[in-house]
Amino acid sequence: MSVYTSVSDLELAQFLRDYDLGGALALTGISAGVENSNYFLDTEKGHFVLTLFERLPRSKIPYFLDLTEWLSLHGIPCPRPMHTLAGNSLSTLCGKPAAIVQRLRGTSIEGRAPSIAEISALGTLLARMHLAGEDFPERHPNPAGFSWWQETARHLVPHLSREDNALIAEELAYQGTRDRTALPGGVVHADLFPDNVLFENGRISGTIDFYYAGDDVWLYDLAVVANSWCSETDGHLTPVLVRALWDAYVATRPLQAGEEVLWFPLLRAAALRFWLLRLDAIHFRRPGTITQCKDPEEYRQILLQRRQMV
Repeated sequence: MSVYTSVSDLELAQFLRDYDLGGALALTGISAGVENSNYFLDTEKGHFVLTLFERLPRSKIPYFLDLTEWLSLHGIPCPRPMHTLAGNSLSTLCGKPAAIVQRLRGTSIEGRAPSIAEISALGTLLARMHLAGEDFPERHPNPAGFSWWQETARHLVPHLSREDNALIAEELAYQGTRDRTALPGGVVHADLFPDNVLFENGRISGTIDFYYAGDDVWLYDLAVVANSWCSETDGHLTPVLVRALWDAYVATRPLQAGEEVLWFPLLRAAALRFWLLRLDAIHFRRPGTITQCKDPEEYRQILLQRRQMV
């Protein structure tokens, strides 16, 4: 989350007239993330998060709002969208698509390693999320899937070293030979990093930032979590954390035949995706009031380590 678009008091007041949330008490920009403009919004009737969508086409956004509403109704702690008086979850603010969602209680553990209990809870919740989304009626291919990797790699070529371009090309060729079509899948969060999971009193109280969600193989989503939660500073996985995550996940959603053999390739795929995402954010910066770009080198190291595992 970031802030690329500033919102004036007058613009906010006019926007809130379409909701039954009372008047605004405070609006505070959120620096984390890279895609949208996000604010903590306090009103006379509660605490919320306001998002202005900077890149997503308006026609694509209802999927994400519908998904979080569906998951919330099926027992997954995620931000339920607020509806306007006319019943719409998507509106317009400062000429951009905008939505208000619940602000969930809790804090992230970003900046420290998870405990065994925390990573196990996350494995269980991720499996529950996958199963809860199995009957979600809307289809939406992973927006940052293989074709996105290829396109992003192409426009990064002039900005990267010969060595990095060669590494990316080699990994794309490898991933192109991995057949994932027979693996079970459905809705994936695809960005469940530590800053997108909230804990309260030792339990997971919220999962947020579903704007990379889509349809993909479920084990890929677990690989994203393993890389982001269980990696040491040099990119190596912490075995005890990965085992706890894996065991908790498969206890809730037992794997089908053919899944486990693609675990290491999917760890590589997840590492490549986030290396490309961070490179794209660094080399094609967008101006904003509050922005945050994460270090691409972290995921380059993770990718190099995962390539040694296969």
